[in-house]
Amino acid sequence: MELYEAVEEMKRRGVRRVFVQLPEGLKAKSLEISDFLEEKEIEAIICLENTYGACDLRDEEALRLGCDAILHIGHNDFGFEWLESKLPVFYVEWYFGREIEDSLEGIIRGLEGFKKIGVVYSLQYRKSFEKVLEFLRSRGKEVLTSGNGQIIGCNFSNALSIEEKVDAFLVVSSGRFHALGLALKSTKPVFLFDVEMGEIKRIDVNRERKILEWNKRVFEESQIVGLLVSWKRGQLRRFEDIRRNIEKLGKKVYILAFDELNESLLEGIKLDCLVNLACPRISVEDAERYKIPIINFLDLPNNFFSKKLC
Repeated sequence: MELYEAVEEMKRRGVRRVFVQLPEGLKAKSLEISDFLEEKEIEAIICLENTYGACDLRDEEALRLGCDAILHIGHNDFGFEWLESKLPVFYVEWYFGREIEDSLEGIIRGLEGFKKIGVVYSLQYRKSFEKVLEFLRSRGKEVLTSGNGQIIGCNFSNALSIEEKVDAFLVVSSGRFHALGLALKSTKPVFLFDVEMGEIKRIDVNRERKILEWNKRVFEESQIVGLLVSWKRGQLRRFEDIRRNIEKLGKKVYILAFDELNESLLEGIKLDCLVNLACPRISVEDAERYKIPIINFLDLPNNFFSKKLC
């Protein structure tokens, strides 16, 4: 949905005050967006809290501020279609990217030796993704996509559903975030076409996998474990069964609840290991920020559990 479409729909529904959520990269546009809404006689309240996606829906806060709806800029509800809101939510996609025609030949060189290419993208680069698809097909590559081709930092289903059919994946995005997440989930080579840099690179996850294996061993040997639970709407998971399962291993478990995790929240707390039930990327990019080893609950060693919990 475009911004003007969202505004027209809000006016049709009688929205008078809207809660505006934006990711960090769009905060510079917040006043411009607010002015546009005010011109359309819709009062805007700008949320200054970090917004990481549809998982980070602030409907309770919006209600407390007397808002009639939420305007979610720069995201869509992919992966969180199930998440119910107490207010109407209008998702406005926001696209970035420069002209990429001069960089397309580099993609062919980077993918040399691979015939069947699975292509996915992060939302802001959908238009670049469409150009890449057309170019690869024109150069004889067998291109495979699934669904709308989109991936987010915690959902790679559109890629993994075609994993067995491809020789390699190409992620159309910027920075390593999305490509790294896919590379950690897939057994196939993953390449990033960085739209902003105009270059292609293969993603190496050896370092991240070594850290993960080390943290698994730390968990097995730990005696005191912190269970990280976020109350963000799309990240809140039932933790009772996981707590009981860990306790059956003879470990002491503490529930640690928060909105957004940072180092200061853990200061002075002495634990052997952290098990993460919140955003799974906390234990990837942010792992080294914390003095306590951290592991996602889905990465807990299956064989370790099966020996003791069956």
